[in-house]
Amino acid sequence: MDLSNKIIAVVGGAMGIGRATAELCAKRGATVVVADFNEIEGKATAEAIGGMFIPVDVTNEASVQAVFDKIDATYGKLDVLLPTAGILLGAYVDIEDLTSDTFRKVYEVNVLGSFLCAKYAVPLMKKAGKGVIVYVSSGAATGVSSSYAYGSSKGGVLSLGITSAGKLAEHNIRVNVLSPGNIATYMKLSVIEVEAQQRGITLEERLKAYNLGDPSGMAKVLAWLASDDADYVRGTIQTR
Repeated sequence: MDLSNKIIAVVGGAMGIGRATAELCAKRGATVVVADFNEIEGKATAEAIGGMFIPVDVTNEASVQAVFDKIDATYGKLDVLLPTAGILLGAYVDIEDLTSDTFRKVYEVNVLGSFLCAKYAVPLMKKAGKGVIVYVSSGAATGVSSSYAYGSSKGGVLSLGITSAGKLAEHNIRVNVLSPGNIATYMKLSVIEVEAQQRGITLEERLKAYNLGDPSGMAKVLAWLASDDADYVRGTIQTR
């Protein structure tokens, strides 16, 4: 898997799956741009891999546009967009108790953020005549989520990816959607901790019921999808 000469933007690259992916893409030869709201961890990731860090609030259109303007000014192209930024709020909250503010915030990060990243990445790809976008949905999009907001938002990301794939194919932009299952990220562990508290048991006890995958496993899938080796792959990729 060779990613040499590719400019890859990992939005949400400060921690978890995003960080693991940024590290592996750089190891495979790519020039990686890490964009994240978390400036401390984002800068640390970029520094560790010899990449560039750009702060971003994916819910703010001007902030997202600034990321891709900087990429264009610095590199003159973008080969791959990996919008991995996401949040989960409202775990195990009944629908009648879930606030509209919480629901809206999750949608703004997960769905609007993914849309805005693509909105400003696609013109750079069209200019180059090709590109790759891999949206990150979740198994929660088609299963039962701990959160009404998260599950439905990831369904939105899945639909965004399906629509993008159909509409961008004529521009030689390949679009895939990755739907991870249970991965040992800070976000997932936080949800399991809430579940454990509700059950009156320890986190360690509840973790025994899960077969959590490592973020590095998702990084391998994302880095492969970013590569030319995955050129014939279409649609949604389900993982553990």
